[in-house]
Amino acid sequence: MIRACLFDMGNVLVDFCHEQMLRQMAVVCDCEADELRQLLFESGQLLRYEQGLIDEDELHGLIEKHFARLIDRPTLQHAAADIFAERMDMHPLLDQLKQSGQTLVLLSNTSRVHFEFIRERFQFLKYFDACVLSYEVKSLKPEPEIYRAAVEAAGVSAGECFFTDDIEINIQAAREFGLKAAQYTTRPKLIEDLRDLSLSLPSGL
Repeated sequence: MIRACLFDMGNVLVDFCHEQMLRQMAVVCDCEADELRQLLFESGQLLRYEQGLIDEDELHGLIEKHFARLIDRPTLQHAAADIFAERMDMHPLLDQLKQSGQTLVLLSNTSRVHFEFIRERFQFLKYFDACVLSYEVKSLKPEPEIYRAAVEAAGVSAGECFFTDDIEINIQAAREFGLKAAQYTTRPKLIEDLRDLSLSLPSGL
């Protein structure tokens, strides 16, 4: 029996665009987006930041060192974070799961700057009992450690957890850890997947 539902955040509960992030940051840094793509993505530094291996001070210092000048941190952080749009059509499903007694856990590869931006502006977090964030647990999906942390946060066994994520490799890793899991494609398909696991959900969601 499923007693906890674990949700990825990006492309499930919120829309986002890394290309928009690079364009907006490039305006602040007075450079081309491709230069930032190489500095942050291709170098692996952004993943290290999301894993909590470097913090905001270190990442900002790396950027300032690269461009050999001071860059206003609040302006740059806003440019990096103002890339999200909340999927309001997910709220009724989250509310129904919550009302039915499910424990809801957010399980996300994210950064402190992104998560704080979302927490200050969006409403979906009110449905969640716990948030397992990569930068806090110092582990990224699809590593087993982050799934272990999520199961512990749910307070049930792995076999009593359902997880959805838009990335297939993360779903495979969750299954290997013992969770029930289905790749997120659309909200109707997710509802179908939940019903297949005997979760009672009303029509019209």
